Amino acid sequence: MTSLSIRDAWLSLLIVPVLAWAQVAPQEPPQPPSAALTPSVAAPAALSANGKEGIRLAQESCPSDGFDRAGCEKAVRLLQEAARTDPDNTDVQLALAQAYWNTSFRESPQARSRGELKQRALGIYQRLVDRGAKDARPYWELSLRQKNETERLPLLQRTVELNPKHPQANKDLARTELSLGKVDQAVRSYQRHMDVSPYRESQDAMDHLGFAKQLEGAGRPEAAAEVTDRVSKLVQGERRETRCEIWRSADAKLYQGKSEMAQRVRSLLPYCTKTEELERATDLERAGRVDEAIDAAKRQVEENPRPEGSYVLLERLYQRKGQPAKAAEVAGRQLEQEQDATARCERFRSLAPATVRAMQKDRVEKLRRECKQPE
Repeated sequence: MTSLSIRDAWLSLLIVPVLAWAQVAPQEPPQPPSAALTPSVAAPAALSANGKEGIRLAQESCPSDGFDRAGCEKAVRLLQEAARTDPDNTDVQLALAQAYWNTSFRESPQARSRGELKQRALGIYQRLVDRGAKDARPYWELSLRQKNETERLPLLQRTVELNPKHPQANKDLARTELSLGKVDQAVRSYQRHMDVSPYRESQDAMDHLGFAKQLEGAGRPEAAAEVTDRVSKLVQGERRETRCEIWRSADAKLYQGKSEMAQRVRSLLPYCTKTEELERATDLERAGRVDEAIDAAKRQVEENPRPEGSYVLLERLYQRKGQPAKAAEVAGRQLEQEQDATARCERFRSLAPATVRAMQKDRVEKLRRECKQPE
């Protein structure tokens, strides 16, 4: 099992939501990068009827996820007509470029039309950039399609000049600057990224720690330490197992010199490491080998009793076998040894109703009072 599949299996046991940014259907060509900001009809009165309907239809039919060829082709025709009558309308031009780009990935990789559609999209973005459009979107879109970091740099710089709170451009600018050896600029750009881009999920924290590692490697340990400290504060509200995965992904050099942080990380890591038997139990359950899965989960508890997933799995397996008393015994043992009140209440609320009914009534009543859960 790869490290990625292990992590996915582990998180699925804990029912931790994962935000998926892209889904690619089987046997479909690779999808193009998504626009950070879709074309908007900010001033409907300034748009022709064709432009307004073309943008609406493009937003509905042309995205790579849910692409509808007939609808997108109609959107392109409407946008082409709108662009002829109003060539300076940025919203129309951007919608048309994105429609061309997404349509190109529906063509055969060997087809000439694929390359032609891409060039049409790139041509629109380039013309908007060349004429100095005071809109961040064409600079951003063109930057996404540049392989050369030197050429990408001014596009990203202009993007953040026009939209300092762009959700992605500051981060990309920092990475580009760092790759070009502009370390001081990269530090400032990444600080701005952390200032203006709200923390959403654990992947954000992992990205921050990854950049901190790059700063450490570039000879800027003080800047790396600042990013690491900010991550430590950002993740305080995450579930314990999620925080464990975040710090598990980090280079230990980032916190080794900070005794308090290092101690917190060391106390967290057992909750998501040394889980070989849990992974084996999960695979066995998927194969329908319930008794063997129970044995593996028990071995996991003996070897490392910290991971919550072991108890979640055992409870579920015993319920599958019609043994709620054993499920209640496993759950009760975990709740008794759990020292963190928040984690204990989260676990109690997640128990199957049949498990709760099989637990000792006085224990259940105490937990309900403690966790402020109605009967």
